[in-house]
Amino acid sequence: MKITLLGSLGNINQHYIPRLIAEGHEVTVISSKADRAAEIEKMGAHAAIGSNRDLEFLINTFKGSDVVYLMVSGGTPTQDMAKDAQILGEIYSQAVKISGVKKVVNLSSVGADVKEAGILYSYHFIEEALNALEGVNVRHIRPVGFYTNLFSELATIKASQTIFEPVAIDTVRAWVYPTDIADVVYESLTQAFTDKSVQYVVSDWVTGDDWIQALRTVGLEVTYQQVAIETVEDTMRKSGFSESNVAGFAQLNRVQQNPEQFYKAIKNSDYHLGEVKVADFAKIFIKKYQNQ
Repeated sequence: MKITLLGSLGNINQHYIPRLIAEGHEVTVISSKADRAAEIEKMGAHAAIGSNRDLEFLINTFKGSDVVYLMVSGGTPTQDMAKDAQILGEIYSQAVKISGVKKVVNLSSVGADVKEAGILYSYHFIEEALNALEGVNVRHIRPVGFYTNLFSELATIKASQTIFEPVAIDTVRAWVYPTDIADVVYESLTQAFTDKSVQYVVSDWVTGDDWIQALRTVGLEVTYQQVAIETVEDTMRKSGFSESNVAGFAQLNRVQQNPEQFYKAIKNSDYHLGEVKVADFAKIFIKKYQNQ
C-alpha cells in the first residue's frame, strides 16, 4: 500500500514505520523540518518536507495514497488550541476530499466527545470535519493521558522529592505509552475498516499512590501533594500559556478530579489495553531522572 503519514519521526511514528517498510509498503513521511529528510530516507521512506497547514502541499502529498495518518502538530502554548483545531480540521478534510483519499487514520484524544473535558474537547473539531466526508472511511484513535507527561514532575522531584498534582492521590486515571499507541496506529493503517469509528488506547489504570509505589521500586522516594487548580493555572501563565489554554487545562483538571464521566465511553468500549504498565514506565522515568 501507499501510506502517507503526518508526525515526522515523532515518539509514535518511529515505532511502527520500520514495520511498514519491512512489509513492503511505500511510506511517505511528512515533516516540517528539512534536516529530518536524510533520517527519513535512511529508514527507507520518502520524505515530504512541508507544513501541515499548507493545503496545496497536503493535497499533492496525499494524492495516490491508499491511507493517510493525521495528527495535531505544530501548535504552541501561546496559541488557542480550540481555534487551531478548527483550522486543522478544515485543512485536513479539504486535503482528504480533494486528493481523493478514501481511508484516514486520525490521532485524536480521549475527551474529544466530552464537552466538559476542557482543552481535549478541541479534538472534536477535527473529528467532526473528517466525519462529514462522504465515502471516506475514518478511524479516530483516542489515546488517554501520555505517561511521558509525567516527565514534568522531574524538576520538583529533583528539588523537593515531591509530586504536585491537582488530582487526589486515590483517584484512578488512565495512562498510555507511545509504543502502545503505535501498535494501534499500525493495525489501523494496515487492516481494513469501514465507515467512521473510534478506538481508545490505554496502557494502565493508575492512582497517584500506584505511581508513588512504582517509583519506590526503582529507588525514588517521593511524596504526593495535591494542589489547587488555581496553583496550576498560575504556573501555566508564568510558562507563557495563552489564557484560553490555561482555562482549557484547568477544566480538564476539574473533570479528572471526578473522572467517571470522562472515562465512561472508554469503559463501555472495546478499548485496546496495551503492554506498558506503570511499573514499566517507572523504569523509563528513573533513567530520565538519572540523566538530568
